[in-house]
Amino acid sequence: MRLSVLAIATLAVPLSAQGPTTVNGTVLNESARPIEHAQVTLDPAGASRQVRTDRDGRFSFLGVPAGSHSVRVTWVGYSPEERGVNVTGGVVSLEFTLRRLTTLDTVAVTGKRAGLYGMVVSRDSLLPVPGARIEVIGSRKSDSTGVDGRFNMPEIKPGSYLVRVKHPRFESRNVPVSVPVDGSVELDIVVDRGMISRDQHMEMLYREMDSRVTFKGQHAAMVTRDELRGREKMPLDMAVQYVPGFAKKAFQIPGTVCVFVDGVARPGASVYDFAVEDIEAIEFYGAPYGQFLRNQERALTSADPTGSLSNRWPPKTPCGNPTSGRSYVPPARSSIRVMFAVVWLRK
Repeated sequence: MRLSVLAIATLAVPLSAQGPTTVNGTVLNESARPIEHAQVTLDPAGASRQVRTDRDGRFSFLGVPAGSHSVRVTWVGYSPEERGVNVTGGVVSLEFTLRRLTTLDTVAVTGKRAGLYGMVVSRDSLLPVPGARIEVIGSRKSDSTGVDGRFNMPEIKPGSYLVRVKHPRFESRNVPVSVPVDGSVELDIVVDRGMISRDQHMEMLYREMDSRVTFKGQHAAMVTRDELRGREKMPLDMAVQYVPGFAKKAFQIPGTVCVFVDGVARPGASVYDFAVEDIEAIEFYGAPYGQFLRNQERALTSADPTGSLSNRWPPKTPCGNPTSGRSYVPPARSSIRVMFAVVWLRK
């Protein structure tokens, strides 16, 4: 009898190791952009569970029992995709790339597309939103969605932008995007029903941002959340070093940068204070370190030709926090010393 009990206990060990599993993953479109609010169903033919993807296209099912399961993903305007998965324990990660439903007319132009295009959808009804204003900050380009909720801006040049979506009956939305060279980006934008922001002061700050990014000089760069994807665990000042548009300009970030948050001056704040996952985009403006040593006032003017930052910084107030973050090593005279950083937080 003792031997039988021991045998049963021994068999129970591997079964317990195959305990509940987490099944997670991401849902992307053909431009490798995350699809927000896509419906993900676990075991659609059985006792199904459903979740919606978050803003980064991520989903997660906790406590999935061991065995064979299927995961089905659906989203407006795309062909559904279903995939089988064998759960044995631990964490199972999946990645889905949805293909847009096309007609013969759209198939003919898909290969020729350039710039920026996509669709705006209401979160509550999943219906297209016509008449939404799409503004690409830093390009002086805009478009409005048609009755099918779609927009198209093929003239957008390669680069990093912040796309602003506005509609009288929906909350405004910002979406960071990087348009590649010789390529295009498709955006699937979900908006929440509500009144458009009436904060005229905030709209003025966005207009100032548009002017800065449009007329930025050779010692300026804008880094979007899109370009920092996969580096969320790194300090912000280190993560931006991996972005080509930032790294090739030999920027150095001291602790005495004048930091703005959502366009408003924040004395005492440092770039080190922000996590990568908290930002939508960040603007950097600087001047050659040699110029800064010779004439700091001229360096400030050079870094901020529009005057929208230096004029808003409180008079006689020091910038940044020299004691925050890691120790700062003075750069070479040929390096670009960052003097202003404008952090736009993720809403």
